[in-house]
Amino acid sequence: MNRFFYVIIATIFMNSCEVIEGPYMNGTIDPIDTTNNVYVKNILIEDFTGHTCKNCPDAARELDAIHDVYGSQIIGLAIHAGQTFARPYPIDPTGNPDEKFIYDFRTSWGEELDGFFQVSANGLPKGMINRIDYSSSGDHRKDWGEWANIVGDELSKDVLFGINIEINQTPLMLSDQFDIIINSEALAAMSGNYKLVVCLTENNITNWQKDGDVDDDSYVHKHVLRSFLTPTFGEDLANEEINNGDSFSNGFSPVISDLENYNIDYSQNTLTLGNGNAGDWDLNNMYVLAYIYDESSNEILQVEEKSLLNK
Repeated sequence: MNRFFYVIIATIFMNSCEVIEGPYMNGTIDPIDTTNNVYVKNILIEDFTGHTCKNCPDAARELDAIHDVYGSQIIGLAIHAGQTFARPYPIDPTGNPDEKFIYDFRTSWGEELDGFFQVSANGLPKGMINRIDYSSSGDHRKDWGEWANIVGDELSKDVLFGINIEINQTPLMLSDQFDIIINSEALAAMSGNYKLVVCLTENNITNWQKDGDVDDDSYVHKHVLRSFLTPTFGEDLANEEINNGDSFSNGFSPVISDLENYNIDYSQNTLTLGNGNAGDWDLNNMYVLAYIYDESSNEILQVEEKSLLNK
């Protein structure tokens, strides 16, 4: 396996899909003025979800509403994980002729994150905002009704890192191979252990989703985690004193079809009730997402994304 594959029911919530009433956005929150900054503070919202969770679309709509206010400063990551709402139905033309919920959105990386942060075991939908408030008591797991106010607070924090993503192809490469370079810069003097994580997401996947009492076959799934290019918890960016202006560069050359085939195999041969139906990736809708976090607190300090095809 190459470097790109680095790789009880706890409470009643394990089998619950939480209902939180709208509205989806607190209209009193205004965007932060960042027009004079070279780098701006971006926020990662990790939305733990599942296609048979009937209340999870409410969280997705809230993420969209927050993005409508703050624009590109809000980056979503939809992680389909867990043993309840993310599992696919069996492929059964007789018993399930409409092919409802047979797609397997899960990944090995999503399952590992879900296991570590114990999100789906405590009910969906829930998410993490820059992974702030990490604790064994679960303060990092946020109901979607809390997201907007937390985002407003996070955007007021200092920008500690800048991230720039370069994506290139050469004539000698396979048609779905890319050179991806993550250039990052420290914007303050710091000390500690900082990790870089790079992953791939896909937008605008039309597939089944329970939405309230409706089984929607034309639901558009956004920000879906597809693969990691680093280990799940990243690779070392710096583990010593960092000076203001220090720069770092990390490169990757993934072949997307290899990553896709890995997910298909993982679904078929490893996951509980997996069926191997995890392919049909669309390069036109894929993004590179990179973030830097503090290993001591798990807090994400900066995040950036870019279209894989530079669209």
